[in-house]
Parts: sequence; C-alpha cells; structure tokens
Amino acid sequence: MPIPGFLCQAARTLLNVSQAWLWHQAAVSKKTINDFENGFLEPSDEIIGRIRRALEAGGAQFVFGEDVLGVVVYRSNEEESLSSRSAKRRTR
Repeated sequence: MPIPGFLCQAARTLLNVSQAWLWHQAAVSKKTINDFENGFLEPSDEIIGRIRRALEAGGAQFVFGEDVLGVVVYRSNEEESLSSRSAKRRTR
C-alpha cells in the first residue's frame, strides 16, 4: 500500500534519519523526497515503494486500518538501554 508524504516524514523523524539518508537508500532524488514530504509531488507507485522499503529496512512499520493510519518504530534492546527515559534506568 502506498504511503502519504506526511507519513514518510513521520517515519524518518522517528528513525532519526535525514532526507539525504533516505534518498540514498531509496535511490531517488533529494528533491523527490522533499517535495513528496511537503505535499508538492505524488511520485509513482514504484518510487513510493522504494521509499517505503527503505524506511521499513530502517525499522519503520506502517499501520493501515479502517480508522487508523500511522507508523511505529521498534527500538532495539541496545537503543533501549542507552535511553535516559528507559524504564530499566529509572530509579523511582
């Protein structure tokens, strides 16, 4: 299923990756990523597929349902242990 540009940007933000990372991974132009995320361009299904696969390979999981549209990112155990907000590190 194709993803909308705002969801692409949300996934990228959650993954903490730049547009440059994404255009390298998806083999598309920087302008394509920028215009897609800002709603100025609706790329072909092939390009959106490459963008989606790159984000999914980076750890994003897209959620589609009747009343739901979103993205989640699962953190690795290593990332969890480094987080200052980790439940494992809380002392209270």
